[in-house]
Amino acid sequence: MARSVDSDVLILGSGGAGLRAAIETNARGLNTIIASKAPAGMNNCTVVAGGGFRAAMEGMTPEEHMRDTIEVGKGLNDKRLVEVFTSEGVARILELRNYGVEVRVHKTGASVGSIPNLMGLGMTKPMVDYAQSKGVQFMDNIAITMLMKKGERVVGAVGYDVKHEEPITFTTRVVILATGGAGALYKRTDCPVRTTGDGYSLGLHAGARLRDMEFVQFFPLALAEPGQPPYLLGGPMTEEGRIINSLGEDIPQKYHLTARPLVLKSRDLLSRALMTEITQGGGVDGAVLLDAREVFRKRTLKQIAEEGTHRILVEKLRAAEKPFRVAPVCHFCMGGLVIDEHGYTGVSGLYAAGEVVGGIHGANRHGGNALTEILVFGARAGAAAAEAAKRKKVKITDSAKPELKRYESMMEREYSYDPYSIIERLREAMWAKAGIIRDSASLAEAFETVFDLKFLADRVSAKNGRDMLVALEAQMALESAEMIIRAAMERKESRGAHYRTDYPSEDPKWLKPIYIGLSETGALRFTV
Repeated sequence: MARSVDSDVLILGSGGAGLRAAIETNARGLNTIIASKAPAGMNNCTVVAGGGFRAAMEGMTPEEHMRDTIEVGKGLNDKRLVEVFTSEGVARILELRNYGVEVRVHKTGASVGSIPNLMGLGMTKPMVDYAQSKGVQFMDNIAITMLMKKGERVVGAVGYDVKHEEPITFTTRVVILATGGAGALYKRTDCPVRTTGDGYSLGLHAGARLRDMEFVQFFPLALAEPGQPPYLLGGPMTEEGRIINSLGEDIPQKYHLTARPLVLKSRDLLSRALMTEITQGGGVDGAVLLDAREVFRKRTLKQIAEEGTHRILVEKLRAAEKPFRVAPVCHFCMGGLVIDEHGYTGVSGLYAAGEVVGGIHGANRHGGNALTEILVFGARAGAAAAEAAKRKKVKITDSAKPELKRYESMMEREYSYDPYSIIERLREAMWAKAGIIRDSASLAEAFETVFDLKFLADRVSAKNGRDMLVALEAQMALESAEMIIRAAMERKESRGAHYRTDYPSEDPKWLKPIYIGLSETGALRFTV
């Protein structure tokens, strides 16, 4: 028997988008629950973000912000969403101060946080505290695997309580998906391990459409020294230093990369250039080199710390004396659920905000836009969901039975496949075959791996809560991976973060999204 929980609004995910949506629905008098796989406000991409917001603060107009966003997105952006995002960004950022967030305004944006690699905690922690003080209920360690429907309307969700090792159902008037992206599908990533694309699968099976799933952004410059975390690198170190191959050639010069700052405006092209060098023999142990010796020699340790540079580079890697290894990491998913300006997915009772959404960033995301976006559309989705939540609540339990039976079977199965190994094999395949550099053959190999792993994932067992979490994640992760791979197969050109060596040029005929939905038989359906 599953434990049942009731609310007016159920929000899945406690990153910035989910928190902002919850604050909005709560302020409108609705009983709001945030359910997430991790502790409230933790282990999500907002927390590990660099803490920077791009917005029309000082020295940039909303029109300029919109133009830059669309230019970096290679024209594939949903211009309606971009206009909303760029016109409301400043207000939403400054509004954070009402929730106890310390916001530092600067040219073309703002920033929060003070802890390297956890700058976003300067936003999520105060927002969690504020939301809790207002009565928002947080439920941690909950893995949601299905949205329940009554006719065409979403009315609840089915999941598993990992901590208490029991199934759980939610009855609600409205669901807001704020589950983040799928960066953890790749072997080398700076995204938290729980970002496995759950929201893509949940929304798809509820009847929503997705778009742009082939566009996965890789941050070009992350530490790649053995035994060290893949810290993201930027600032003077990457702008004034030299990014070189094994022959000492300057890679940005070699590939004619002129749009700077590199990590903000040239993420796609620089990642592509670095991986080309690595795969064609110009790398060093699967990486390239960053020579920042002159940069470090000009600065004191205090200046280095103030610029956000990791002391580990100086103290352990002796970056002031020799070059060190860097390589790209999976960083962000541009694709996701199709929404309107209010976060509505087109499915009654279902809204979405944050990285689970597609269309805003087009084929590539401009640095600093992610945190601004989650605030703008978190607030909008919350407001629209609150209005929709005025309708009468429908209580149903029958539709949960097949999912609960699936949980039971996984727990009772004696002999099965290991869900942890399934996830690891998937991450290896996605990095090697569906990553920065793709072609028809590599994508076909990636798809074959996913097909094989799906067979295994349907036969996993789970003897405890942690095993169950990974087993449930594996099935949704494989579905998200298939959408990325097959959308990349469909797009026969190179654009933004999507690069195919067999179609190396940008083709004007492909200036259009690829949409994904489910057919009447339950198969993925792709339309252009």
